[in-house]
Amino acid sequence: MYLSLIIPLYNEERCLEESFKAVKAYLDTLKKDYEIVLVNDGSYDNTRLIVEKIVERNPKTSLLSSPENKGKGHAVRKGILDAAGKYVIFTDADLAVPARFIGTCLKELESGNSMVIGSRHLPDSIFKIREKPLRQFLGEIFRRFAQISLGLRVSDITCGLKGFSREAAFDIFSRSRIDRWGYDAEVVSLAQRLGYDIKEVPVVWRHSFDSKVNVGIDSLGTLLEIFRIRHYFARKLYNC
Repeated sequence: MYLSLIIPLYNEERCLEESFKAVKAYLDTLKKDYEIVLVNDGSYDNTRLIVEKIVERNPKTSLLSSPENKGKGHAVRKGILDAAGKYVIFTDADLAVPARFIGTCLKELESGNSMVIGSRHLPDSIFKIREKPLRQFLGEIFRRFAQISLGLRVSDITCGLKGFSREAAFDIFSRSRIDRWGYDAEVVSLAQRLGYDIKEVPVVWRHSFDSKVNVGIDSLGTLLEIFRIRHYFARKLYNC
């Protein structure tokens, strides 16, 4: 298997079928052996039923499912540790970053980079639709706080498009512990501590106003998860 694409899902009935068609159409143009792993994170809408129909029609697609919502970090980890590909990429179901950037990630991985991150903060990045001002403000606070607290040397932590070599993916995610929104910062921090090179690539970004993030509660929870990550490193619980 050449490429594994992981897509975490939580109540994605509005966009799932259209996004899947776009992803599959793009992956077919690459002429590479691939699999799409759809991870249903305890959705309570029709997401699971839609995925089951997609899997029936598409032999390169599989479903992993949790009976209850455990968090995006848990869903991504579950999918990656089940992946069979030489290269492993995950992206958001709403395709806030268009499917063609999967190919951008893949090219950087093929050139020898261990980890590739889509970044909205590079000079060539483009915002098609921006978040509301409050979300932008809180996102910037989190970005700066995570960079300072964990020593992260990347411009964008939470962009939903990230890719890995198989070795890096399993090395990082077999150690990860954060189940919810702080998982991005944990993954980048682990990659740095383990000595993996990280390549950032500019992306086109289109914010989805159907986002599952609760600005107040999730922002506070994510900041608390940063302290948990620091605690885990201090206690050497990551074994690195």
